[in-house]
Amino acid sequence: MPSRVPFAETEALNLDQICLSNASFQVPGAATVKPSHAAVHQFLLDELNTPLLDELYPKLWLVGRRSGKSIDAIHAQIIKGRAIVPAEDPKLHLVWRSGRIYLKPIPVCILNHQFWEEFLVSESAPQPPKEDVNGDAASATAVTPIVMGFLRSYAFLIQHRLDFTLAAEHHLIPDGISWEGLAKFLANFRHISDDRISRRYHYGQLRISRLNWITRIYRPRLAATPWFYEIPHWAVLSYLESAISPLIFLFASLSVVLSSMQVILSVPNESLGILSSNSRKVQVVGKAFWGFSIATLIASCVVWVLLLVLPIAALGWQLTWGYTNRKNGSVLTTYQP
Repeated sequence: MPSRVPFAETEALNLDQICLSNASFQVPGAATVKPSHAAVHQFLLDELNTPLLDELYPKLWLVGRRSGKSIDAIHAQIIKGRAIVPAEDPKLHLVWRSGRIYLKPIPVCILNHQFWEEFLVSESAPQPPKEDVNGDAASATAVTPIVMGFLRSYAFLIQHRLDFTLAAEHHLIPDGISWEGLAKFLANFRHISDDRISRRYHYGQLRISRLNWITRIYRPRLAATPWFYEIPHWAVLSYLESAISPLIFLFASLSVVLSSMQVILSVPNESLGILSSNSRKVQVVGKAFWGFSIATLIASCVVWVLLLVLPIAALGWQLTWGYTNRKNGSVLTTYQP
């Protein structure tokens, strides 16, 4: 009978022996986990499950493109000015904000072929209920599709030797793994279809600012706070630093506009040639000031259009595209190993 593990035994990157009957057996990379199916199942859920994103799944088209391939390689993240931040919280994996992207390191155990046979594709592995406590079949926590989706994300993150080097530098992959071995291992997951992975990985990178907004709007029950997907500030100073720049720009813009309006109102009509005046110089200076004030108002309007209208138009286009394509993968199919 052919193996249901998605990679060959010779391609495994961890070769620890898996034997539950051995009293000294330890889960690879997780020595404190009890060596039982139920304990390992819960460990994998704690490490990789994303219940909050699964709850928000019907609304994720508002946040990002519905494509699991929408993931930039690690070197491309650097090119885009994003620092690589290792994060153990699975809900932060592939979530980015200005200047950084969070990536969860690969657990050692899921690189082991025997571990897959014993805990992920074995008939004796515990199966989750078809419905959760709220009767939501879409939130059933089968662990194998989660692992498959997680590894598929790394198949897109690490596509070149440079990506491998950067991943090793940021401790995203276990020590002692070669580029050739990892490339062969991840190649088995790169073309896995959406119907074999968890719903979170139907999407790729997600912007945390948009996740914060849909959390505020839809108030998911699993959110730690109704205001944020992830709390962005842990100190008043950092919050003030992020808020002061737009406030200064707003104040400066309003000051320029009000000053221009004041100049326009202060120039008498006579100096503009509307009524007769004996002073030709006053007329010339008044017209110049008046014209410059009008030009300043027009320039301010143009700046605000560029800063507001164009981004809003781009966001509207993205939301329209997302709404049009939201049903392409909205039906969750059963995982078939």
